[in-house]
This record gives sequence, C-alpha cells and structure tokens, in this order.
Amino acid sequence: MRTDLVALAALIALPAAADDLTPIGTFHWDSDLIAELSGLEVSDDGLSFTTVGDRGFWMTGRFERDGDTITGIDVDDLGSVLGENGFPVAARRVEDWSDSEGLAIAADGTIWVSFERWAHVWQYNDGLRQPPIWTKDHPTFYDHAENWQLEALALSPDGTLYTFSEKPLPEGFPIYRLENGAWTIDGYLPEQDLFSIVGADFDTNGDLYLLERKLVVGLWWQNRIRRVRLGTPVDEVLWTSQRDEYQNLEGLAVWRDAKGLRLTLVSDNGGAGPSQFVEFRLTD
Repeated sequence: MRTDLVALAALIALPAAADDLTPIGTFHWDSDLIAELSGLEVSDDGLSFTTVGDRGFWMTGRFERDGDTITGIDVDDLGSVLGENGFPVAARRVEDWSDSEGLAIAADGTIWVSFERWAHVWQYNDGLRQPPIWTKDHPTFYDHAENWQLEALALSPDGTLYTFSEKPLPEGFPIYRLENGAWTIDGYLPEQDLFSIVGADFDTNGDLYLLERKLVVGLWWQNRIRRVRLGTPVDEVLWTSQRDEYQNLEGLAVWRDAKGLRLTLVSDNGGAGPSQFVEFRLTD
C-alpha cells in the first residue's frame, strides 16, 4: 500500500505531457500602460501584435526577438475601445460595458471584438479609433451565467467568424457562427475536466486551437491547449500546464513561420504584476 502511494505521488509530480507542443519561452512584461490583457492577434511574421483588455483598451506593438524568443516589447499605439456612440466604453465606468475579451482581425483589416458580461460582438470596419457596427445578438448569449460569456473570437480560413463562451450551456459550448449578419449555433463542443474556453484561433488548414483554463480549488490557474476540427470527430488535448505554472492565460494567436506552426499566448494579470507572453511550437 505504501509503495502504491509513493508511486502515485511520483506520477502526480511529473511534468504535464507536452504532446505535440514544444515550449519556446515566456516573456514577463511589466508595464503601467495596459493591464488585464485578454484578446490577442499576431501578424504573419510574428513581429507585430494587437491586443485588447478587460478595461476597454486596445494596444498595438512589436515584439523584440532573439531568434525565436521574445526579449522585449515596443508599444506602437494605445487607445480606448469605442462604442457605437463614438465614446470609450470605459467612460461609463461600468464593467459590464468595458469588458472586452475576444479579438479577431480579418485579412481586409476588419476588426471584431467580443465582450463579456454585456454579451455582444462589435465589428470595426475602419480601425479601432472609429465607432463599430452592431451585430445582432444570439438569443442564448444571455443564457450564460454572469461573467462567463463571450471570451473568444476566431476567423476560419474562409473568413467565417466564430465566437465561444467561457462556460458551456447544458448541451456544451455553443459553436456560434456569424452568417449574413446573424449568429447561428453550429453544434456544441463538450466540456472536459471543468476547463473553460478563453481563447481561440484557426490554423490555415482549418484546425481550431482553443486556449482553456480552470481555477483549481480557488488557488491555482491551470491552462491547456485543445485542437478540434469543426464538423469532425477530431478533438484532442495537446498540452496541459502544471497548476500555477503560468498566470491566467486568456489570449491566443496562431501563426506560421518557416519552421511551422507557432502559438503565442498572453495572460490576464488581473491588474497586478507583469503580463506573460508565452510561446509554443507545434512539432509534427
């Protein structure tokens, strides 16, 4: 019995299997400019990025790199996420209006931002310094519990926009798809091990990568990467972190370089301490 317990303890202590994902590095960014980063998009060359945060602000910048590893960040621009009236959503001083979470940028420059609490998605056709266009809500957006709504946005290779809630409905995580200005549900993704969806992005081949996380007994964040192919049985976990190995990772960007697929993640630091930019490479 004692031998079994020792073996079990040793097994629990082993690092989480990385499967097909190889860690590249983690950069800790300590800045007073913007905090609580949630949505992330990275350029095709991996050098520039756009991010949005819980407090209703956006930022663009460039990564300084030493080879593959991020060594610094240069901020290019910073501004407020605007509402339809042209005023900053944060000006209302109401968290329900300013909690921008998901980010997706189309090839033509159209920008999409999803919001939690007041669950909706806005379309910015002329950059983030101009007011957005409203997209009609799906009736089930408000069936999700408070603070568990639209955390992630992703554009498929054919330009179709999807959004995902942080917590599932009884049927699972709805696959919300935007078609002709209206949201439809294209099925459901099953919840696994109490993980929540907080980030999403497509590879050029149509694979959808999901960043998921959970808070373990209210003390430790645990993160993982899940890969699915919508409309098929493909659904696999590629990587799971140790408890408290990283911060509250919320934003995910998938891109490719000459060596293959790369994933860049960003943490919501809760307004305290540095933000983390974490990168992985997919090793086929």
